[in-house]
Amino acid sequence: MYFVDLPGYGYAKVPKKIKRNFGTMIESYLGSREQLKLTLMLVDSRMAPTESDMLMKQWLDHHRIPSAVILTKADKISRSQLNQALRTCAQTLNTKEIIPFSAVTSTGKDEILTRIRTAIDHIPQ
Repeated sequence: MYFVDLPGYGYAKVPKKIKRNFGTMIESYLGSREQLKLTLMLVDSRMAPTESDMLMKQWLDHHRIPSAVILTKADKISRSQLNQALRTCAQTLNTKEIIPFSAVTSTGKDEILTRIRTAIDHIPQ
């Protein structure tokens, strides 16, 4: 089992020339991995999903790559703001599988690990 952290397509602090190549590299990597069982898309809960987030989710869905959206930094906003962020994210990204997560409080950690285990359990022996 491998966990691969692909570069952020939105806020990565790299030269624009390199950043322009991220899309091609990410699509090539994700599209050529038959053994890929799950992608976790990290979206900042403090901002509405970006156009890049929408395009990535549409691309994953189009290519039938299993994915879950992780709404990060859930501890940085109020409960009502988090609920609104969940609704906005679900509507914008056209998904029901969104897991709020906080690295500070560990909110969502068990749910993410369960989602990963479920994906692994579906790996043919």
